[in-house]
Amino acid sequence: MEVIWVLENVLKEQKFYNQNRILLLISSVSLWRKYHPNHKTVLYCDNITYKWLNNLEILHLWDVVKDLSYPEKIDRKVFWSSCKTKIISTTKVPLVVVDHDFLIYKNIDNILNLNQVIYSYDELTEGWYPNKNEKFNKLLTNPIPRNINLASNVSLLYFPNPNFANKYGLQTLKNHEEFTNMGIKDTNYMIFSEQLMLKQWLERDKIPHKTLVNSIFNNKIIDFEEKINNRGIWNTQESLLSYKHYGMLEKNIDEKERQYLYRCINAGKRIDINKLKVKINESNPC
Repeated sequence: MEVIWVLENVLKEQKFYNQNRILLLISSVSLWRKYHPNHKTVLYCDNITYKWLNNLEILHLWDVVKDLSYPEKIDRKVFWSSCKTKIISTTKVPLVVVDHDFLIYKNIDNILNLNQVIYSYDELTEGWYPNKNEKFNKLLTNPIPRNINLASNVSLLYFPNPNFANKYGLQTLKNHEEFTNMGIKDTNYMIFSEQLMLKQWLERDKIPHKTLVNSIFNNKIIDFEEKINNRGIWNTQESLLSYKHYGMLEKNIDEKERQYLYRCINAGKRIDINKLKVKINESNPC
């Protein structure tokens, strides 16, 4: 199984490498390797990020580190997930895409062996996603269908079928290019194309898929509802013991939580924690 992380400094600024983001990234890959020692871990990153992570002496956490570059004319500051989508659009093998702020707490090979598209959870489209009558969607060459009031949170995303992954990735990139040409500066159009379109396609084309958790996320209250779907693998309590996606909570990580992340890293037994702390302090990330 190939598992990838993608990190691009679209702002080209030092503040991108803050402690929270870096500790989450290292925790994410450390825990994944702990529970999935036979998986092939791959990092795609731009040159600036490569140099920064190399200075921290952590690149050995991935089996392969690849240069990230793509020619599409996309406003990367708005559609910053396009780097991840580009990898999906060209994959030749089944793959798992893991966000830097996604931590796994157990082996999930049994889930990945289901031969179904897997993603974190369903979320209601009210709140963050453009509405059904949105004019810019209608201007796309291939407008995104709106047949169900749900989107797919892709903090973890597994594609067992490379052909479907390529089709999805290419269309998402095309949407981002066209939205860029329209002058859109709203990041909600990124998740509109990335997450809402995926759910619509899965339902429309009857593609087998499951969610890690059966609870549905409500973007208006920024929490899970009691309402559940019929595709979830775990209930909410089970999911808390299985994984954590920080999402909007990343900016609230305090020193106590950072020490927890250091313990997650240490559990992977591939990093000298004391040396890492010195390196991070020397780099003085904000």
